[in-house]
Amino acid sequence: MYSPQKLHPIAYLGSVVNGIKNLWIPLLIILFQSRESIFSGNVSMKYILIGGGILVLAIILFGGMDFLNKYRTRFWIEDGKFIYKDGVITNREKELDIRRIQSIDFSEPIFHRLFGAVKLDIITPGDGIKIDTMKKSQAISLQDILYDEKSYIRDEVAVGDSSDWPRKTGEKDQATEAPSEVLYHMNGRSLLLMSMTSGALGAFLALVFGFLNLIGADFLIERYFDYFEGVIRNIVLAIGLAVGLFIVVGYAIGILIMSMKYYKYTLRMKHDDLIVEYGLLEKKHQSVNINRVQNIIIKDSILRRMIGYYSLSVTITSDSLDSEDIDGTVDLLPFIKRDRLYEIVGQIFPNYHLEAPPGTVPGRGYRRYFQIMTVILLMVTAAVQYFWFDYAWIIGLVLILAFVVSGVYSARNSGYAIHGDEINLMTVGFFKRSHYVIKQEKLIEAEWVYNPFLRRDDLGIITLVTAAGMLGSRATLKFIDQKDIDKIWNWAERSTSHAEDFSKGD
Repeated sequence: MYSPQKLHPIAYLGSVVNGIKNLWIPLLIILFQSRESIFSGNVSMKYILIGGGILVLAIILFGGMDFLNKYRTRFWIEDGKFIYKDGVITNREKELDIRRIQSIDFSEPIFHRLFGAVKLDIITPGDGIKIDTMKKSQAISLQDILYDEKSYIRDEVAVGDSSDWPRKTGEKDQATEAPSEVLYHMNGRSLLLMSMTSGALGAFLALVFGFLNLIGADFLIERYFDYFEGVIRNIVLAIGLAVGLFIVVGYAIGILIMSMKYYKYTLRMKHDDLIVEYGLLEKKHQSVNINRVQNIIIKDSILRRMIGYYSLSVTITSDSLDSEDIDGTVDLLPFIKRDRLYEIVGQIFPNYHLEAPPGTVPGRGYRRYFQIMTVILLMVTAAVQYFWFDYAWIIGLVLILAFVVSGVYSARNSGYAIHGDEINLMTVGFFKRSHYVIKQEKLIEAEWVYNPFLRRDDLGIITLVTAAGMLGSRATLKFIDQKDIDKIWNWAERSTSHAEDFSKGD
């Protein structure tokens, strides 16, 4: 990796695919305009040859520049930097300081796996580099070298020494190189439980509606319901059975989708880097530098709390538009028992103090968690009841009760706890909790909302923001007592000497 490397040969085939992708809309327009001639069979060989020739020429023109760009692409490591160079008419070169690299990710889509290729994504706080297609052996070697070089640079800086590049690794270095340590491996039982409790039906619905939106096949839905209405004479029973079957089948397929996505989920640790690997059809490899973590987030739902399972994620910073995860959130432990979770967190982040904060919302703030949604539901239910459906009040009553219970649950669980330079925040929304752990030095912004309606009850809303991707990570406590707002605000102000970074709004 210390000499310039080329992309995988299959990357050139991707140039042809990109050329075709850029032409699919004009091609559809041409086919639509010529549909009568095509279906009637009155298409001459001359027309086919001319059309085919124009299509091939367009693909060459659209894909040719991309082909040349990929042919000229090179990447290598030099003087403590990762260098990426490409360009045809204008040469472009990016240099990433290895010490600032906080994530080295690569994925293996099915097509890439057939040829031993991967997609690589290197992320830093400022920018990143995305390499579309490279050899898997190159990616693994590059990942290992970058990990070792980061550790080497850190050690050399600590002792005040600097050595020439590239570093010569002898037998002693190789013998003492620390292997990666497996912190967690998800077994089959946990994988099934996670799939059953993590929105499996939602994954199926996203797939179905994405397909319907692509082909515009609304007639499939109509025929589906028409079939049940033809078999069962009772329309209400037919629709109920059709919806029920759809939900059951969709839930089962959703479980299968989630199981394939998180297949063989493994968390490993090497030096100061956490490495996540998972996936059946598309394998993913993600890494996070521990020193670059901005905050810790522990999530659970009311269903998962009942069986004692939680999830752990962290946020990192990046301004790169090439990164797929622009919110900067990386899932480290998507499904794990509580005791095991805190054990691993204590091992990875020994300088963090995790504590589930007590509820701090006063009784006068409870109704504010559900009153607006309740009013909206009452208005909608009344309109539907009056104009369309006589039994709409039953559905409306159930929804209102659900939002009232959810609001009370949110109010009872929302809270905070301050421990020196660290704050634990618990935010809740519709039976789902998010436990944020934030260090004072990582805080970049605080927002305080205090309007006349809140002032009357001596309540307020405060939001703490840490860096995460391009959007930032926001933790908001709603309708807590003014004295608690003051405590959090004073704690946040100590994290910076620039008071203008903090804002108060109405």
